[in-house]
Amino acid sequence: MLDTYEYEVQTEWTGRRGGRLTAEGLPPLDFSAPPEFAGEAGKWTPEHLLAGASASCLTATFLAIAEISKLELESFRMKVHARLEKIPGEGYRFTEITLAPEIGVAPQNVEKAQRVLSKAEKSCFVNQSLRATIKVEPHFVSSPVGVSG
Repeated sequence: MLDTYEYEVQTEWTGRRGGRLTAEGLPPLDFSAPPEFAGEAGKWTPEHLLAGASASCLTATFLAIAEISKLELESFRMKVHARLEKIPGEGYRFTEITLAPEIGVAPQNVEKAQRVLSKAEKSCFVNQSLRATIKVEPHFVSSPVGVSG
C-alpha cells in the first residue's frame, strides 16, 4: 500500500440548489440541498452522502478485515443516524453519527465478529477524519447451527 492516495470528483450545477456529482469511471449522481434548506426533495443531499460515506467506509473496512480474518458471515446490513445541529457561534455541523450494524454470524463466531468490528472502527479512514462523534452500536444475529437463511 502507498502512503498517499488521491480521489477526484467534479460537480456541475443543474439548477436551483442542485447539481450532478461525477468521477471518472463512476455513474453520475444527482444531488440537491435538502428540502429543509430550500433544496429539491427526492435527490441525494450532501448530508445523506456524508452519512453514506461513514456507513460505507465502516462496511467496506469490516468486510475486508472479516475476509482476512476468515470470519464467516451470514449477513451484514447497517442503519445510520447522523445528527446535524446548529452550534452557537459555529453554525450547523454534524455532531454525532450513530452506526448500527446488524451482523449475522454463527453463535460461536459472535466474539470474533466483535473483535473484527472493533478493528474496523479503528481503521475506517472516513470516520477517523470526521469531527463528529462516531458511535457504533452493533446487533449480532445468528441462525441456529445447521440452519441457514
